[in-house]
Amino acid sequence: MPTPVKDQEIERLNGVFAKAKSAVLTNYQGLSAAHMAQLRLHMRERSLEFKVIKNTLARIAAKNTPFEVLDSSWEGPMSIVVSFDDEVAPAKALSDFAKSGVDKTPQVVCGIVDGQAVTAEQVKALSNLPSKEVLISQMLSVFQGPTRNFVGVFASLQRKLVGTLDAVREHKAKQG
Repeated sequence: MPTPVKDQEIERLNGVFAKAKSAVLTNYQGLSAAHMAQLRLHMRERSLEFKVIKNTLARIAAKNTPFEVLDSSWEGPMSIVVSFDDEVAPAKALSDFAKSGVDKTPQVVCGIVDGQAVTAEQVKALSNLPSKEVLISQMLSVFQGPTRNFVGVFASLQRKLVGTLDAVREHKAKQG
């Protein structure tokens, strides 16, 4: 029977699972206490929640949330990186941590993005995506392309009209 402390943790985790936009489950086995401290700091600096989780409590807390699809993934020493704002932030943060030169990094097991389970390979692919701001600017550039082309064509027509009118004026000036 769960103790009051475990009940509180289940409620807290259930709230986290219900509100999260994305999360990445990792196996932290083999990380030293110093590396875990570095990892926690790295995640905190990026406004991500990092927590070592008891699998049984996580399974119970995941009921009736999007995290329920990860039920079979809660095995072994598990930690979770959760984002409430950005779908790719946990994947990018783990990738950045791995690139920071630490000896050992947590092994990505799987993840969840907008209620959809993703594999470790898909989490890696997410980490390679450009940032949200870059994607938005690229999209805006694509939207501006047709407008730019229209303006260019319209300006070209104006130049041709002015050139034609100028040629007509010069022709009349020579005749008259």
